[in-house]
Amino acid sequence: MVLFIVLIAVFSPFISVFVTAQNGETVKIHMLGEKTRIRFDNQVIVAGVWHYFNVTLDTQDFQELNLKFYSGDSIPNEGDRDDTNYYEWQYNKNSESPWIDIKKYDGRDYINSTRCAKNANNYSFCIGIKDTLPSQPTFYHENWTLEAHKDGDKVHSEKVVVEKPYVGIAKTHGDIIIFNIDPFTKMDALGNDYFRIENTRNIPLIITIDYGLSKDTLEFLDYDTKISPYNNIVVDGITIHSEAWPPGKRDVEGTISGEVPSSYIIPVATVTFGTSFGVDAPILRIVAAHGNYELEEFPGNITFQYQKTLEMGEGEIKNITTYVSGNGDIKFDLRSENLSILKVFSEDNEVNTPFVIFSTNTSEHVVIIRIKAIRETNTAYLHYIVEIGEEIYEYDTLIAVGPPQSSQEAVITLDFLLIIAIVVIICLVIGYMIHTHLKYRRR
Repeated sequence: MVLFIVLIAVFSPFISVFVTAQNGETVKIHMLGEKTRIRFDNQVIVAGVWHYFNVTLDTQDFQELNLKFYSGDSIPNEGDRDDTNYYEWQYNKNSESPWIDIKKYDGRDYINSTRCAKNANNYSFCIGIKDTLPSQPTFYHENWTLEAHKDGDKVHSEKVVVEKPYVGIAKTHGDIIIFNIDPFTKMDALGNDYFRIENTRNIPLIITIDYGLSKDTLEFLDYDTKISPYNNIVVDGITIHSEAWPPGKRDVEGTISGEVPSSYIIPVATVTFGTSFGVDAPILRIVAAHGNYELEEFPGNITFQYQKTLEMGEGEIKNITTYVSGNGDIKFDLRSENLSILKVFSEDNEVNTPFVIFSTNTSEHVVIIRIKAIRETNTAYLHYIVEIGEEIYEYDTLIAVGPPQSSQEAVITLDFLLIIAIVVIICLVIGYMIHTHLKYRRR
């Protein structure tokens, strides 16, 4: 007998679960268009926001289905009930208005009857409670109890976590997204990075990204505009459709806004939480420059582009191209180390240094410097001296000078000839051995 009592005590929780499963009474809770959230092994609702309480029953042989929702472990006394601790809703299959709020406060319904529905043994209540929870920085919650009653008989009971509503978003990953475009060229440029938008709180948000640019200029790949609580979306495939923009760097700033859909909010006298929130979007940096060129910018939107590094062989002759753009007169001079400057062309005209460039912002002025690497060395330099007004700027192209190309070709040729010679000798030796073997075999 004692053993039987002990077994009952040990396995009674599993027996109750088994009976509940057999009876088929369950309640699934979730926000509109969201999945069920679990906290401390219990389902969650957020105060001030509509939720679906989907009740599944084993039979339909009843008239009234009541949901009782209260703070703590026991139902408050009748005189102590208010909007901080007790709510009750009812489905009456014989009523013209089957979905009603039994316990109204301030004459307001905490049931959205237009969204309630019945399907066979499933009863979907669209209900919620007023946010009367204490103001806290974040993550305040209380433990409540939900009961389901059929014609006065309790058929279901479970603990539910009630959370205070909070709104918040964050931007992570990319801070600056770069788009490389060719100067004075209409083209599509894909950004070099992506960014992530996170919903850091417990209410769904509709996201808006605004850079102040039209869709003809800025385009995103498709992404979900709604972010569920504690989830994120990735914004990728960001494309700039450029116009014929002059050389230069342009930073475009934007904002990311998150807003709670109005359809989620219970229309009480005052909304106790912020319905929108914003953060800075990543900077879009549009760089109009030639590929593998350094871009320098000066006052007056004047730009200078040059190559940072090059490789040459000793004695090799090469043309180096630079570009100037923007409205203004630029004095241009050159110096070199371990290099010979053979000729300089400003546009199509050969010039002597220093010389003046009369630049405009509608095109690029091309300067070509023909140089010759004097001797093999670790480094050689071509120095640019750019004078604009009273300001002087200096830049360098670093050139790694290797051995003469002809010497390299000679080494390759000698190596090739040596290999051929070895192969010929091996063939002669093998031929001689075969000849000797055949000669003495005949004897």
